[in-house]
Amino acid sequence: MSYPTTLGLIGGGGGASFSLTGENNGAGLEKIGVWVGEWQVKAVKVWLSDGRSQTFGNPDGPYQEYMFKPGECFTSLSLWGNGAGTRLGAIKFKTSESREFFAKMTSWGLKQEYPMDVGSGYCLGVVGRAGADIDSMGFMFLNAVQSTVLTNVNYPTINQLIPKVTVEEIKSLTYKNSSSITQKQTIETSKTITTKSLWSVTLSLMATFSMEWRHSHAKEMTGEQVFHYSFS
Repeated sequence: MSYPTTLGLIGGGGGASFSLTGENNGAGLEKIGVWVGEWQVKAVKVWLSDGRSQTFGNPDGPYQEYMFKPGECFTSLSLWGNGAGTRLGAIKFKTSESREFFAKMTSWGLKQEYPMDVGSGYCLGVVGRAGADIDSMGFMFLNAVQSTVLTNVNYPTINQLIPKVTVEEIKSLTYKNSSSITQKQTIETSKTITTKSLWSVTLSLMATFSMEWRHSHAKEMTGEQVFHYSFS
């Protein structure tokens, strides 16, 4: 079974569990502050885009923070334990703005690096365990969107819309009836038109619209239209 988020925890098993994420409302990580000690990450403060913020652990020691720009996402994340299996030891990440953040314990050397899966790069917040220090912690990410399908789309007022299009003659025929007998002349043609539009959002969204109509003066009209949306 696939899940919409990805999360990996590094550190020990002590302390009490904590969580501050936008998993339920889509809020993202806006700012993070980290205090470090000689052999551990002492505390972490997290700000989310919905206005919530919270501090985990006891703030003490050297401090550094990182403010994310609008639309800025993670491109990589690595976490380290403290080498004794009891605490979080370091946090390092890079972003889509080619910026980097690196906070690590000041005395003990780093040992095993754990590269984490950042999914789509959109961070929803943090989850972990803490007491006086950060025992363990991980970042929750939204997984990459594979596809999106719209079904049962209803346009109740579409017949009231006036298309803003340029009129183009695609076929014409002149016929003169020189007799007194009623005659019928039919002209039929078809043309396929495909348009593409691209909008810039947090994730890229491509919409493709294809329409084909057949029309004749015998009051016969058939048509087909297809919509396709995809995220990447």
